[in-house]
Amino acid sequence: MTTTNRELIHALRQGQLLGIADETGWSVGADPQNETALAQLLALKKATNNPCMLTVLARNTDQVAMYVLKMPDIAYDLVEFAEIPLTVVFEQGKNVAGDLANGEIAIRKSTDETVQFLLGGFTKGLITLPFESFTLPDAAQKAVAHTVGTVSRNFRKPRIMKLGQGGEVEFLRK
Repeated sequence: MTTTNRELIHALRQGQLLGIADETGWSVGADPQNETALAQLLALKKATNNPCMLTVLARNTDQVAMYVLKMPDIAYDLVEFAEIPLTVVFEQGKNVAGDLANGEIAIRKSTDETVQFLLGGFTKGLITLPFESFTLPDAAQKAVAHTVGTVSRNFRKPRIMKLGQGGEVEFLRK
């Protein structure tokens, strides 16, 4: 049985986790403002020894701006016109549950159509734990209520750059 976008959004609003496949492989996502869902993601990160930083998945620059306290002007162009997957780490986050709002926040715009449709219906970003792989680990499969999307056959890990409030750029992964 295929899960509808409406059912996926309802699951997110109830604090459930989703398995999300896109151009960078699998990740597990949740509502970024739900404390319970965030706690589940952090527990999953620990259980799987995942070194990846929790990342907000956004549909467009408007959604990116929802999660960044001070967004440098160059960030709009970086996010909007990135032709390959790009995660941008900003100095100060906002509108996320728990301690994530008090420090750096990583954000990536998904280009996958199915994920874009989900993000549009949800009307905000998703906090995700990226696995950057063709398959979800067993612990992640057991933790998710539903899955959405298909991993691209030629998926690639995103470039990761840190962007200072004054527009300073530092690449963490090229």
